[in-house]
Amino acid sequence: MRIDDDARGEFTALYEAQYAPVLRYALREVPGHAAGDVVAETFMTAWRRLSEVPDPPLPWLLGVARRVVANQRRGETRLRRLQLAVGEHAVFVEGSPAETLAERDAVRAALGLLSVADRELLTLIGWDGLSVREAAQVLGIRASTASVRLHRARRRLQDRLTSGAAAPTIPDHPLSTAEEAS
Repeated sequence: MRIDDDARGEFTALYEAQYAPVLRYALREVPGHAAGDVVAETFMTAWRRLSEVPDPPLPWLLGVARRVVANQRRGETRLRRLQLAVGEHAVFVEGSPAETLAERDAVRAALGLLSVADRELLTLIGWDGLSVREAAQVLGIRASTASVRLHRARRRLQDRLTSGAAAPTIPDHPLSTAEEAS
């Protein structure tokens, strides 16, 4: 692909005039080591969409930078969740096998005592790793409704676990700890 000299000149002028404000924004929003990435992605988007950059360009560029920051934060959140899941798995594996099996059986039995709706919501989140919003989408309900139902389902599960009234009805999926259900 041959790059037009006019486009190159237009982008260079844009970059030189707007680099400092975009960098200032990025430094306010993310740690210093990540600010350069935000600026680079912002201007990469500007290059790809150069014909769409309005005049004045700064509000548009800051909007792009804002979305880049939001994407970075979502990625960091996913990474933290993965790290926590790996850490929980390591604890699960390192624990006493007999205690681990007893806990898992207790959770399975307690889940078996819950309604189908409670069990489905808890397992979508605990086993399938969905967010409340994603689970709500699967169930065809609003996220706020799912959030309230999840709170109540967790409380009912905790009540079943602490009362020791778990019956031998066992769902088909393993669940290592009550924490994973929450």
